Amino acid sequence: MSAEDQGRQLELTAPYVTPLGVSAALADMDHANTFLAVVRGGSYWLIDCADNPVGRLQRAGIDPLAVRGVILTHFHPDHVYGLPSYLVGLYLTGLQSGRPRHIPLAIYARPEVLNLAQIMVGLFQLQEWTRMFSIDYRPITMDVGAPVAEDDDLAIFSAPTHHSVPSIALRFVAPDTGRSFVYSSDTSPCPEVQTLAWGAALLFHEASGAGYGHTSAAEAAALGSRASVARLVLIHYDTSNTHGLLKSARAHFDGPVELAREFERYSW
Repeated sequence: MSAEDQGRQLELTAPYVTPLGVSAALADMDHANTFLAVVRGGSYWLIDCADNPVGRLQRAGIDPLAVRGVILTHFHPDHVYGLPSYLVGLYLTGLQSGRPRHIPLAIYARPEVLNLAQIMVGLFQLQEWTRMFSIDYRPITMDVGAPVAEDDDLAIFSAPTHHSVPSIALRFVAPDTGRSFVYSSDTSPCPEVQTLAWGAALLFHEASGAGYGHTSAAEAAALGSRASVARLVLIHYDTSNTHGLLKSARAHFDGPVELAREFERYSW
C-alpha cells in the first residue's frame, strides 16, 4: 500500500467528533443546543439529544441508522428534549429505507437520569408501535474513569461533574492509537474533569460563563492547561455573544483553542 493509500485509509478510520449543536441553554435562530456525534468506522455514538437529531445527523453527512448507542450526560431540557423525536426518527427512517432496526438501542446515563429518560420516552408509548425496536437502558457508575462501553474501535469512560443536577463528563479512547477525546458536558471547573481529561488530544469544554455549575472560557482554558490537553475547543457557549471568549481562553492556554462550529469534523 502506498503512502497516499495509507493516508486515505487513516482518514477513513480515524475517529472524529462533530458538534450537532453548540449553543448553551438559550439557543438562537442560527444554532442548536449542544449535542455531539462521535464517529469512527462509519458508525457513531450520540452524546445528548437536542433539536432535530435525525436531520442534524444527515446534514453532518452521518447515517442516522448507524448508531452504536446514546449517552445522556444529564437531564436538563436542552440536553434531552430531542430524544423522543430521535427514537421516532430512527424508527421511521429504518422503515422507509428498508433497514429497520432489529436490535435494542442502548441508552447510557446515570441511574437517576435513566429513570427520568424512561418516564419521558414512556409518555409517547413508543414501545407499542408495530416493529418498534426495544431500548436497553444501561446505568453508568459514578467513579472517575468508570467504564461506560467498549468495542474494537472505541473505549468510553466517564466521571461525575459539578453541575446543578447530576451530570457526567466523557472520555473516548481509540485503543489502536491511545489518543483520546474528552467532553466536559455542563460543569463548573472541577478536579474530576481535569483528571478525566489528562493528556487528551482534544478537549471540548463548556464555556457558558462562571457560576451556577458552569465554566467561563478562561476557566476552561486553565483546566485544559492543567490537564495537559493538546487542543481545546469551547462549546456550550452563548452563541449570541461570543466577543472576547477566544481572547480570554488564549490567555490561559498555550495550545490551539477555538470555538466549536456546528457540523465541523474534529479529528483526534
